This record gives sequence, C-alpha cells and structure tokens, in this order.
Amino acid sequence: MRMLTVCTLALLALGPAVQAAVAGELRIAAWNLEHLDDTEGQGCLDRDRDDYDALARRIVELDADIVAFQEVENAAAARRVFPAPVWHIEMSTRPSGYRGRSCWDRPDAALGHLGTGFAIRRGIAYRRNGDLKALGMADPFQRWGTDLTVREGGRELRLLSVHLKTGCWGTGQDRDGRRERTCRTLRAQVNHLKAWADARREEGAAFVILGDFNRRLALPGDWAWGVLSPPAAPLRLLTQGVAFRCDPRYPAFIDHLVAGGGATVVPGSFREMPRRGPHPDHCAVYADFRLGPSPG
Repeated sequence: MRMLTVCTLALLALGPAVQAAVAGELRIAAWNLEHLDDTEGQGCLDRDRDDYDALARRIVELDADIVAFQEVENAAAARRVFPAPVWHIEMSTRPSGYRGRSCWDRPDAALGHLGTGFAIRRGIAYRRNGDLKALGMADPFQRWGTDLTVREGGRELRLLSVHLKTGCWGTGQDRDGRRERTCRTLRAQVNHLKAWADARREEGAAFVILGDFNRRLALPGDWAWGVLSPPAAPLRLLTQGVAFRCDPRYPAFIDHLVAGGGATVVPGSFREMPRRGPHPDHCAVYADFRLGPSPG
C-alpha cells in the first residue's frame, strides 16, 4: 500500500512542470518543513508515516515547480516527501554531524542537522552554485544558504534558500538585553545577505532570496529590511502588505520571498498556503515568476 501511495503522488505531480515550461513561468515556493527527519520518531518532532504521507500530499497540492526548503535533515528525508521520479534534490553541503541541545519539548531528543535546500521538478534546467557559507557564522548549528540558478526560456534566475538565526523576530527582542547576542548574529547574517544581493546586482542577475528569515521584515521600520533594501538599492518584499494567516499567535510573516535584479513576479500571484489541521509545519509561501524568452 505504501508503494502505491508514493507512485500515485509521483504521477499526480508530473504534469505541472510541462505546463510551466510552455508558459515561461515558474511557481517558486519557500517552506520550512520543520524537523523533517529520514527516520520515523527521530528529531524534534515525532513524525510517523501518516504524517509524511500527508505532507507529500500537501506538496502535490502546492503545485510548485521549485521549493526552497528548510529544516530537512538530509536528502533521504527530503525524498520522503519529494519523490525521485518527480524531483531533483539539492541540499547545502554544511557538515551534518551536529547533535546539539535538547529539543524544546522533547528532552530525550537532541537537535540534529537542519539543512536548507531545494526540490526542483525534473525537466527544469539548473546549475548548482557554491553555498553561502558565511551565514553559518562559524557556528556548527547555523545554516548555510543553498544557491542555484534556474534557466527557462533563455533567461536565468538565481535562487538562495536561507534559514537565519532564530530568536530576534522583532522590536521586542531588539530591546531585550538577554537577546543581544542573538540579534547581533542575525544582524551579521542580514549583512551577508546584503553583500550577496549586491554581488548579484553587479552581475546583472535577477534573483530571489527565500526561506525562513526568522524576522518580521514587513513590519514598519524594521531594521533588517532597511539593511537588505536601502533606498539606493531597493528590493521587493513579496510579504509586504499581506495579512499573515498561518498562525494567529504571531503578527506577521517570518518566511519571505525577496526579489531583486529585475526578477519578474506575475502580478497577484503571491500566496500563503493555509494551515490544515494540527500539522506543525510553517505555511508555505509562493509566487509565480515570469522568465520567458529573452527579448530580441
């Protein structure tokens, strides 16, 4: 029965990539899959087979061409929800041996490798670029950025999947002296992202930085957004002005899509995938990007 489930999901997911290629558009999503492990019952969330199958069905429903994911242990864990007949998997090359502090609600379990990466539909041309290792801040737990370039219709789009330091989400934490070190780490990571974006702009490359920024960038006057998008070199924050609905406990998005360098977003295409049931994952955010044929 398990084999039938996986095969059915793979067949259901095959069609949209062909349609996207014809239209010259790609649906690109960011999703923190929250402690996706390759073994049931391991990691900070005690997932079982039904949980993995439900997540795989949600990915089919998302109907994305590329998913930038976070908090995935390794490629084997990703394969549990992104079946090989449909998806290529690319993950950061950060060493995976980390076993750190205990999980917040499972003292018997330790935080393991939480990697960033991408699932790319087969048939989409891409090349892998070197990881943005600077985001690791010489800390074995902090995540590296996974970097790749996709090509469609004669144009390229550079993508960076990120997962920044948690614990400095907004002004409340900025004012908390106990979080000074945490916020200092996040500020350094944001400056590394700014340098990456500046390098892409100098190359004339269209780009999207996407994933879990662990910062409410869209709130008025946020310093992190001011660093990333100064008036002299503005970027586009797709979560700006959009009501956050994933979790009513929180006031705004921490998962974002940030576009620059002439990346073309299909108007009105940004969406947040709604939460369904008690599943613990972040909600996916996504938009359609128009690559199309090169002019002339």
